[in-house]
Amino acid sequence: MAVEQLGTVPAVDSASVVLLRDGPSRPEGGGNVEVLLLERHLDSDFAGGAYVFPGGKVDAADRDLDPARWTGRTLSWWQPRLGSATPQDALGLLVCAVRETFEEAGVLLASREDGEPLTGDDLSRASFRQARRQLSDRSQAWDWRGWLEDEALTLDLGCLELWSWWVTPEGQHRRFDTRFFVTPLPAGQVAAHDRVETTALVWTRPEDALAEQARGAAVIVFPTRRNLQALSGHGSARRVWEAARARTEPVPRIQPTIVMVDGRPMVQHPHEDDPSPV
Repeated sequence: MAVEQLGTVPAVDSASVVLLRDGPSRPEGGGNVEVLLLERHLDSDFAGGAYVFPGGKVDAADRDLDPARWTGRTLSWWQPRLGSATPQDALGLLVCAVRETFEEAGVLLASREDGEPLTGDDLSRASFRQARRQLSDRSQAWDWRGWLEDEALTLDLGCLELWSWWVTPEGQHRRFDTRFFVTPLPAGQVAAHDRVETTALVWTRPEDALAEQARGAAVIVFPTRRNLQALSGHGSARRVWEAARARTEPVPRIQPTIVMVDGRPMVQHPHEDDPSPV
């Protein structure tokens, strides 16, 4: 078996959110938690055609959000847990997680300044629809901070719990240093794909998504598969979130490698002997 290592480009900070909800009970038992997966556009320059969680890279503005526009744990609490160089870098990851979830899935983890949760009616208003379109517009950058202030919105960073930390293997043309967060779907909100970067969405049990991938009916890349495996068997969305919240040990930063095995690219997990399909 011939194994060849490939080259590298730098990985950029990014965040991804595993949205959770409770699905129907199954006669066969097992977990009934469901996760939201988005199908990336085939023309995407990263993971085109694959099912992924909402997410993307950190923008500069994410690191500089007015403290009046967010609630949650202190940045000094988050900084070491996220492996961030500065508190503002930690803020950037958290804000990015919320912004990308709104852009790609139409779910906004936020409330009014008075603490009132957002409703489906709020998200259907013209202002919210326009904000999402502007975030999705690849022809020009848009800073949503002014819109958050105009709408008197406060991002709920406190609903995010760190689930895992994966780095794109070396040897790919784009690489991300991604923190995966979990959070339940806010009551009254309905997810919808953006029709720009994503072409479909599905709520599914992790076990069912993995079965679809195993039989060749869905493309799910290695880190997403591993997250789905870790989510399998949980009885409810709340239990997943509470399990993440109760964790006391640091979340490990996992960086697999891409190796060529007999001319075929495979993923080598740093703590496992056998490589896996990409």
